[in-house]
Amino acid sequence: MPDTPDKLDEKVQAIFSEIAGADRAKWLRGDVPSRVTDQIAQAIRSEHQPEAAGEIGFHLSDWQSDAAFLVALHLFPERFTPEEIDEGVRSLLLHVPAHVIAAARLAGHPTEDIFCDDNAA
Repeated sequence: MPDTPDKLDEKVQAIFSEIAGADRAKWLRGDVPSRVTDQIAQAIRSEHQPEAAGEIGFHLSDWQSDAAFLVALHLFPERFTPEEIDEGVRSLLLHVPAHVIAAARLAGHPTEDIFCDDNAA
């Protein structure tokens, strides 16, 4: 199953090409730098130093292909096999959390696990 990620990426690209056109869909590929990194940084510079804003922008945009997979899955779950869903979820869980935590910390937000039940055995 080594080619599953490529096939999964192709499927996600096809879905977004249908929805938004090929030109816009290409910006959701993982091998294309996000075009919104700087826009995020510019929008939050009033509250954060430029370097921190840039880092936050990076951390919130580097996983655009993971986000695209998740949105495509929400829109068209019937188009994905269980194996593709497993692959996409694994990729997302390995890549996204560290970026979101880093962005939250840079922005001065707490990052504790609010879903953790310390009383659970």
